[in-house]
Amino acid sequence: MCIAIFGCGGHRDRTEYSLDEKSFDSEAMAKIQTESGITLPDGSEGLAFKHIPPIDPLVFAKIQIPGDAQESLSKQIAALKTIEFPNDFAYDWCDWWPPPPEQIVLSKRATNNGYYIELHLVKENELLILYIQYFTI
Repeated sequence: MCIAIFGCGGHRDRTEYSLDEKSFDSEAMAKIQTESGITLPDGSEGLAFKHIPPIDPLVFAKIQIPGDAQESLSKQIAALKTIEFPNDFAYDWCDWWPPPPEQIVLSKRATNNGYYIELHLVKENELLILYIQYFTI
């Protein structure tokens, strides 16, 4: 019986959840990198995260990037295969998404690692912030 083998506990990805700068953990950071295929620079810090299940989850993240990593992250983003999908896809599902357009340094809609990805590199109060939204193809 599955319950006897696997137990009754569940992984948090089976439910909708949000994290803030205090609760954004290494598990969430690893999830973003593994699923999106984006390598986040050392020293990156999670600021906000939202996971919306069930079958094809939708993920939003806001991550502070070290200022000296802007060029390397910009190159990584530029190398992604550009695609088109609706400009406002699921924007109403996350109250801090999208970032303010006047602060965007670089934007891209792409596919990577089996996901549709929307990325925005933003300057907020002299900080470099990566906004990322992704969902399965």
